[in-house]
Order: sequence, then structure tokens, then C-alpha cells
Amino acid sequence: MQEVVLSTSDGRRRFVIDDDFCKLCGVSQPNYEGSKAFIISWLTLLSDSPLNCAHSMKPYRLYRSFLSDLQKIGLKNYVLNCSALAHNLAKQHRLYGQSSYIGDWIDDFKDTPVFFEYNRYFSTGDPQLFAYLYTFLCFGKKQKYVDEAFNSVAFRNWMKIENGLANQSFLHEDLSCLREIFRIVLPPFIINEFVPRFGPGSVSERGVRGHIGKIDDFSYDRMIDRFLFHGHIGKYGYGKENGLSFDEVDPKPFVDIQDRPNSSRVARLMFVPKDLKTSRSICMEPNVIQYYQQGIMRVMLELIDKCQFSSFIKLENQGRNKDLARIGSVSTLVDTIDLSSASDCLSYRLVKEVFPPSWQIPMRVARSHSCILPDGSIFPLSKFAPMGSALCFPTQCILFAGVVTYAACQYRYSRTPYTGTILDFIKDNLLYTLAEFDQIVRYNGRDGHFQPCAVYGDDICVDSQLTSYVNAILLRLGFIVNEDKSFTGSQSFRESCGGFYLNGDEVSPLYFRADFTHGLTAECIASLISLANQAFLRGYMNLYRTICREVQRHLNVQYVEPLSADFGFYSDHCSNWHMPRRYNSEYQRVEMRGYSIKYDYYISDDSNITDFYNYTQWMACHRESSSETTEVSTHGDTGGARLYRRWIPVEE
Repeated sequence: MQEVVLSTSDGRRRFVIDDDFCKLCGVSQPNYEGSKAFIISWLTLLSDSPLNCAHSMKPYRLYRSFLSDLQKIGLKNYVLNCSALAHNLAKQHRLYGQSSYIGDWIDDFKDTPVFFEYNRYFSTGDPQLFAYLYTFLCFGKKQKYVDEAFNSVAFRNWMKIENGLANQSFLHEDLSCLREIFRIVLPPFIINEFVPRFGPGSVSERGVRGHIGKIDDFSYDRMIDRFLFHGHIGKYGYGKENGLSFDEVDPKPFVDIQDRPNSSRVARLMFVPKDLKTSRSICMEPNVIQYYQQGIMRVMLELIDKCQFSSFIKLENQGRNKDLARIGSVSTLVDTIDLSSASDCLSYRLVKEVFPPSWQIPMRVARSHSCILPDGSIFPLSKFAPMGSALCFPTQCILFAGVVTYAACQYRYSRTPYTGTILDFIKDNLLYTLAEFDQIVRYNGRDGHFQPCAVYGDDICVDSQLTSYVNAILLRLGFIVNEDKSFTGSQSFRESCGGFYLNGDEVSPLYFRADFTHGLTAECIASLISLANQAFLRGYMNLYRTICREVQRHLNVQYVEPLSADFGFYSDHCSNWHMPRRYNSEYQRVEMRGYSIKYDYYISDDSNITDFYNYTQWMACHRESSSETTEVSTHGDTGGARLYRRWIPVEE
């Protein structure tokens, strides 16, 4: 049972959300805990309206009407309706000349508990009110929800895309232009230093868990050894000449390959909760393939940094995309494009046709050719690298950067003949920082130059002159432009990489992302604390206090200074008197007892092979001392992250 006490115009009132209420809202039993926490959080967010004050509180009947509508319409349908309303609100904003147009009156707001806020915003255009409205309407959009029907729908969509890729055809002009761009821009794929590693995710082999479990199960892949290492692992070729060593490329260098089974090259398809509307498809890669994919990805990222694409592919941060989205919301000179199921739509044949030969060898040799479907059958993959593969993200970035370059060439060559090379064209037209472009516009005008572009996965920021060209090329290559999340033309709203902007003001919403489907895990606690801290920074104090009380009811978590890197709730008064204390004579300091999160390494007793680094990490996690007594929580398993209690030094 969840409960909260809120101040209304009728006095302080208590609201209780229990299992029976969730049942009346059409929520299935596995989702009760998450739904109760979400509804209470949404209710308190409603009381955090910027128009609420000590002398003007929302009436009690409005809260009761809100809860009654959840029962009548159903929680899922109500949240989806709010999400659609938020999209409608954002899409209506236009920029004409120097003024912004809010759009036509939206009657659907009359049926929401934030009608008064919308009415005030429609009259004033206050960006603070828009940010609150957008947050309230989008708050439940990312809520994790378990429903077997979602998996069936996601599987049908997955198969539909696969069948489409199998019968896909491309224009010769598109392939030849992209091939030429990549041939000129991308440097040769030369491995000077290759350091593979195990990824954080699960693998397709059953029962293989954790880092050490992956080492114990590590097998031999002849194709990777032959084409990537020239027989170095099998000891029938050369490796040292290529800067390789057994310790770096083989986690079991002292075990003969004759004693290892052959590696599987078949991934495993699974579905995980995404939101209230659908599930997400993920392919768990085979153990050996996943290991070497990480090393190839690292080389790909290093080569991207060395070529001309590095100016608008910034994989270390998303700041460039957000800056361009902000500029686009003010000037409409930059459009933001988002794609649906981009990883599933990336065709294996397309990669073979456009990437240089030196890149194709490592990219294709570390690819799973098939996957195991939920019914146990093996299905050949037409996509290049599904979500779950380490090669998926950098390949997308390179391909979409090439598409933007191709679109710029089409636009420029159709108007003014260009006599230089592709490298000169990119340098003269696309490779600008924001400061450099501002200087060019100030002294030379915009004529002949494009706005800076940015690519981060399937988030693309591009000059508005090129948008139609980019969309047309993406469509011909088999990608699906998500019109709901793409903002173009005169719209004064832009979004990219989680940054939402309206007329230059950031209006990024808060989402309730906590996943209660596996209990109160470390991941769930971290998500709740992150939400509370964001609410604190935005002044949504009722939401902040509600989440704090809920977490502190189960675990003692410290309060920390705002924007602190320490694990805990932000607070202006970090007394932490709710936590047990002691004086540690050994360290001569006062300590408090509280929970924190860390990564726990597991080493089985019968493990014969491990490396020194992992052994020392395991020892560090299990060493007992007077100030760091670890008590791992039994319900904090998230595949590595663990909740644990420890003695935390009290800062004087």
C-alpha cells in the first residue's frame, strides 16, 4: 500500500493507493508495486504546480476526479492519452519571424487535472508553465510495464522488419555515392593495439553469468582467429608483428584450443519491458563474439576520431546534439531527426555494399549470422547488428554521418558545381564548431555554408536545408523516420539526445523510470534517487519528499549536497540524524550506517583461470575492515550492481 498526505484548498488530505485501486485501473498483478509508486508520484507532482502556493491550493475534488478518471479510463490508456496530448502541445508551437505562435486552443486539456495551468500558459506563454505541463503529461511515458501481449506485438514487428530487409533493394546511385564517401573519409582499418573485453550484458549461452563465468565458458572461434588475428590464437600464424599478445586477445591463453569447444555464432532474441506501450527487442550475443566485438568497437571509435567525421560524431558526450537542438528551437535553422527501430533496419547487405573492404573484414567476422527465436527455432539475420551488439552504435553513427554528407553533396551540386574533393567539401561546408559558424555568419553571411550537424546513434541534427534530402535517402535505405519525435521547419520545439527545447528554453521532462518488476533492486533505488534529485533541482518538493520517504522506509540513504557526486538525496540540510552513528577510534572519525551501491565481482570456488585484475577487484569487494563492513542485500541483484550497508564517514 502507498499513501501520501497533500495540502489542498480543503485542508490536508490523505490519499491511499493499494492493490484494489490498481486492479480497478486495469493494472495486472505483476505491475502492482510499480504502478502504486507511479500513481502516488504522479499525484504529488500534480500538487507541485507552479500556480500552487500557500494561498491558492488545488481543491480536494480535483485530486479525487483525477483518481476516478484513472479507474474509468485505465492507467495505461490515461498515460498514453497524456503522452499524445504532450506531443500535440509541442508540435503546435511555431516560429514566425521574431515571434512565436503557441497554436490553436486544445480542448482535450479540459479533461485533464492541469487545465488551469494550460489556460494560464495559453494566455502568457510562460516557459516554466510549459515545462511543468510537459513533465506532467510525459511523466509515465517511460514506465516499465510487464505484459506478454507486448512481446507478441514486438515479435511481429521484428519479423516484419526482417522480412522487409530480406527483400530490400537499393538504388545504385545511393550505394556508389556512400561507398565513395566512406572510401575517402574513413582511414584504413588497421589494428595497432587490440584490447577486447567482456561486455556488461548477458550472453546467448544458457547459465553463463558474470565476468568469471564468461571466462570459464570461453570457447574458440576459427573465423575470428583466421581473418582477424591471422592464426595468432591457434598458434599457426603471426600475431606479435601486429602488436598482439595472448594475454590481451585470449582470456584463456594457457588452455589449448584443442580442449575448447567451437564457438557459437547464433544470438538469442529476447524482449524486455520498454514502456506502457511496447517491449524492446534485444539480441544476446554469443560469449566469444561479444568479447571481440568490444575490441573492434574500440578500434572503430579511435578511427572515427582520426577522420573528418569526428567533428560531428561526438560519442563521449551528447552536448553537441543538445546545443544544436537549442539553436534550432530559436532559429529553426537546425532540424532534429529521430528514427524508429534504427538498429533493426540496418541491413547487412547495405554494410557490405558501402563500407571499405578493410572495415568489412572485422565488422563481418564479429557478427552473429542467426538468432534463436522465442519458440527455439534458428532464424538467419538480414540485419547487420541488432541491439545488443557492440558494433550496432558506431556503425549507425558512421552510416548516418555519411548520409548527411551525401545529402549535403546532393544539395550543393544541384545548385552550384563544386570542383574540389569530398574531403574539401566536408571541410568547407560541414566541419564547423558552433563558435566558428557564428563567426562565419557574422562576417560572411550564411550563403554557401551549412549549419553544423551532429550524429549520435539515431539522433540526427542537420541543417534545415538538408532535411528533405536526408529523409529521402534514409527512406530509400530502408530506415523509418519517426515523425512524432522529429521536429523540423517552423516548429519552435526541438529534441535530441534527451534535451528538449522550446524557443531556446530547456523544457526537458521528468520520467518515472523505476523498474519494480524484480523488486526493490539496486537499479530501482538508483532510479528513484535520480528522479528525486531532479525534482529537487526543479523545485518539485512534494514529489521529492514523497520519493525520499518511500526509499528511506526501506533503506537508510544519506543526504548529500546538491550536485554532489556521492550517492544520496540532494538536500540543503545534510544533517543525516536519521542514520545510526558510531565513533571509529581506529580512524578517529564519526561514521554513520547507511546503504550504498557498488559492483560485486563473483569468482567461483572451482575457477582455475582468472586474471590478476579481476582477482584483486573481487578481493576489494569482499575485504572486511572496521570501517567498510559489507552486507550485500539479497534483493539487490541487477546483474552486478548490489545494495550494501557500510559505515560512511561524517564530514564535519
